[in-house]
Amino acid sequence: MQITRVTSRLFLLLICFLWLSGVAVTAQQDPYFWTVWESLDSSTIGDDNSGSSVAAGEVDGEPVLVVTPGGTADETKLAIPVTGAALVEFRTFTQVVLDVYLPEENAVNPNVFFMGMADVTGGGFNWVAGIFSDSNVQAGWNHVIWTLDPAMRTLIPDHEYMIYFSFFDDSGGSKTPLIEPFYIGHGYLTAPDPLDSEEETVSASPEIAALLALDDAAFVDAVARRTFDFFWLEANPDNGLIKDRSTPDSPASIAAVGFGLAAIPIGVDRGWITYDEGYQRVLTTLQTFLNGGVQGTNGFFFHFVNMQTGERVWNSELSSIDTALLVAGALVSGQYFAGTEAAELADQLYANVEWDWMLNGSSLLKMGWTPEDGFYRAEWDHFDESLIMYALAFGSPTHPIPAYAWDLWERPVRRNGEYIYLPGEPLFVYQYPLAFLNLQGLEDHYANYWNNTTAACQRNHDFAVDHSANVPTFQNGVWGLSASDGPNGYRAYGASDANHDGTVAPYASASCLPFTPEIALSGMRAMLTEYGTRVWREYGYVSAINELEDWYSRDHIGIDQGDILLMIANYQDGFVWNLFMANPHIQNAVQAMGFVESSGDYAVTPAYLAESAVR
Repeated sequence: MQITRVTSRLFLLLICFLWLSGVAVTAQQDPYFWTVWESLDSSTIGDDNSGSSVAAGEVDGEPVLVVTPGGTADETKLAIPVTGAALVEFRTFTQVVLDVYLPEENAVNPNVFFMGMADVTGGGFNWVAGIFSDSNVQAGWNHVIWTLDPAMRTLIPDHEYMIYFSFFDDSGGSKTPLIEPFYIGHGYLTAPDPLDSEEETVSASPEIAALLALDDAAFVDAVARRTFDFFWLEANPDNGLIKDRSTPDSPASIAAVGFGLAAIPIGVDRGWITYDEGYQRVLTTLQTFLNGGVQGTNGFFFHFVNMQTGERVWNSELSSIDTALLVAGALVSGQYFAGTEAAELADQLYANVEWDWMLNGSSLLKMGWTPEDGFYRAEWDHFDESLIMYALAFGSPTHPIPAYAWDLWERPVRRNGEYIYLPGEPLFVYQYPLAFLNLQGLEDHYANYWNNTTAACQRNHDFAVDHSANVPTFQNGVWGLSASDGPNGYRAYGASDANHDGTVAPYASASCLPFTPEIALSGMRAMLTEYGTRVWREYGYVSAINELEDWYSRDHIGIDQGDILLMIANYQDGFVWNLFMANPHIQNAVQAMGFVESSGDYAVTPAYLAESAVR
């Protein structure tokens, strides 16, 4: 069946729909029709054993495919053979749109739309990816939109592929077989990918130009608003689990859930979601963890779990630090929704964690446990992000560990006594604990950790400046080295000659806002000025960029998003700090750790600096 072009009026309706749906639309003279779909021969379409059939037809004078379900299968399916060379357009566009007409007189119409792909070269079968559409549909014409998985956009030209479309109704809680015909009209490719444009500039993106035109307060708020959407949209609303990263097949990360639980009150307070919406999401999430919906033991949970079932994936560990971040976020949301069932559940989640069990007879907390090998040998025995975990463990109302463990940490002092640091210098170890703990104006025997983080942020910035002559990503004010994706995989990058390859993680500089606001803001703006939509995508800043390797991440990572969002909220009005520090158990922990008021401008206390010099 050959499908001719639609009228200009229909195209204008499509553009208006995409604009109102928040989908990026690039001005052009004509809609970009999906060549494969528009030249489709209906006789080549299979049914993938679903019993469906297709034929040419018309609706409102427009040519369509008439899809007639088999009437018994749970899903009505189409299978379309195609070559990798024919799908070269997927490299340029990020979304597929089909016009779908659902007759009002049908007893049951599809409300779930799936698109999948497999490599069937040589008669084999290797699954590439599958994606669900988020489009809401109703009787009449609909534009069903799929955002392509990255794997669908990097196909081998001489390979053979099968594209699958599946349609079904699950409005009754289970799949209801479709029995009446519905219709599919034109297919489009939308949302051109700026990474494929050789002449991409800031001026080519109205959104980037508009962001940069905002004053600092409005700019920061706009970044926060976009970042929040990761936690709201990349979650399973039925159980509250949140993806580790923004890929279609990502499992949940319990640390991302923790940041998400702290993000919800921010969203409510800023008016991005309603109180009832936020409360219900928090309540659902906490109920999932407390009612056995997430696999774990002794109050700890596995690092990565299935988004639907909550079961452990990837043979991941029962993670002490990720459980700590989960609990920290729960306490923030519990404090915000004080006096409610959610607050009670947050307290219970904290009380259930058997921190003393994670010692395994030692004085320091183990990094994890697996059912196959038991406790990890590695302990949290030196300065790093585990500061937040020890605070929770010392303050536990049910299973505290002895406070003397705080004095067992190794705290190396950087040259000239500048600050206590972690060799390798990844910036997140300074930031994650202080996203929750407000230690401004406080010091223990060893350090003023606020000033310590300030020094680390400044050092990270200066390192990029000092190396900018040889590292293009560090030029023109762009900076931020921390754990992130990179050209060769995930790595704990840092401000060290031996620990970087030119990769910049945007969250690293953005999360320094409370400590070094001027260089943080200038770094955030510089990234947008220099890299535009290469660094700014669906949920704000991407994980990382590397101009030296011409590599730009397409992903957003939950813990990075959380670091940005919580630190912006703290920078604006101390929002997360005020909630977390109001918890009496945290106040007890701070006291147990020996924190007292501090008015010094030093990072390392004079007493500890003298002790470390002797060593």
